[in-house]
Amino acid sequence: MHTVFSIGNNLYQRWQARLLAYSHRRAGQPGPLTCLVSGLRNRDPVIDADFFTRNYFPHPVTGDRYAAYNKPAALMAWLRQAPPDEETILLVDPDCIFLHTLDSRPERGRPVAQPVFYMNLRQRPAAAQPPAGREPVLENDWALVDALLNKHCRRPEQVQGVGIPTLIHRDDLAALAPLWLAKTEMIRNDPDLRDRVGWIAEMWAYCLAAADLGLEHEERDLACFATEERDDLPLVHYCFDLRDRDGAWTWGKRSYQPWTRVPDPPADVPRSGQALIHVLNAFVEEQGGK
Repeated sequence: MHTVFSIGNNLYQRWQARLLAYSHRRAGQPGPLTCLVSGLRNRDPVIDADFFTRNYFPHPVTGDRYAAYNKPAALMAWLRQAPPDEETILLVDPDCIFLHTLDSRPERGRPVAQPVFYMNLRQRPAAAQPPAGREPVLENDWALVDALLNKHCRRPEQVQGVGIPTLIHRDDLAALAPLWLAKTEMIRNDPDLRDRVGWIAEMWAYCLAAADLGLEHEERDLACFATEERDDLPLVHYCFDLRDRDGAWTWGKRSYQPWTRVPDPPADVPRSGQALIHVLNAFVEEQGGK
C-alpha cells in the first residue's frame, strides 16, 4: 500500500503534511507515504518523500483561482513521472492524521471510500428537502444536484457521494485522474453551476469521473471528523474547528501557529478531537516546540 496526499507549497499545508507524516509513522501504517507538492519555487523538503510538480492555482489556462485543481493534476503528474510500485493507493488529505493502521487491498474496479454525509444521494427524500438533521447538499438545492449529475456525467444513476480516505487500485487511479481533472474544469467553467457547487467542485468531479468509468465503490467508514465522539477508526479528519461545550476552549487548523503546544482540551471535547490534540502535542514535543 502507498499513501499519498497533495498540498500547496505553503506553510499552512506544510505543517499539516508533517503532522500527517508523524502520525503515519506513529501508527505504524504500512507502506510508504508521498507528499505531492504543487509549486516549484520552494524546493525545501516537506517530508521524507516529496514529489514537486507545477501549480494549478491559478489554473494555467483559464486563470481560475481554485486550489483544488492541484489534487488531480498532481496525481496525474506523479503517476506518469514517478509511478509507485505498490498496487493499492490510499488517498488522504493533509488535514488527516492516522490513529490506527489501515490495511485493505481493493480489487480493480472496486475502490473503497468514505461516504460523505453532505453528498449523500441515497438519503435524499422524495421532496426537494434535505434529510432531517443532515447538512444540505449544494445549499439544499436538489434540482441543482440533478443538473450537475445529468449535465456532467454519462452515468448519473451510478454516482456515489464518496470522498477521502479512498483506497483505490493504482491502474484505476491512473485512468481516473485525467477525467477527474477534466470534470473539475467542466464544473468550474459552467456558469450555471460554478458558484453554487463552490469549494466541493473537485469532490463532485471525482464522483462523476468514477461513475463514468464504471468504478463501484464499497462505502466504508475509514475516518471520523475531529468533532465526533469516537476514536476507533483509522484516521481523523480535522477539517472542522474544535470547541468545548461553552466555547471557552477552541482549536482550528486555520488559526493554529505551528509548532506551539495546544492547551489540553476539556473533557467535553469529542473523543476524536481529544485524540487529535494528543497526537499534535506529541509531535510538538518531538520537534522541541513550546
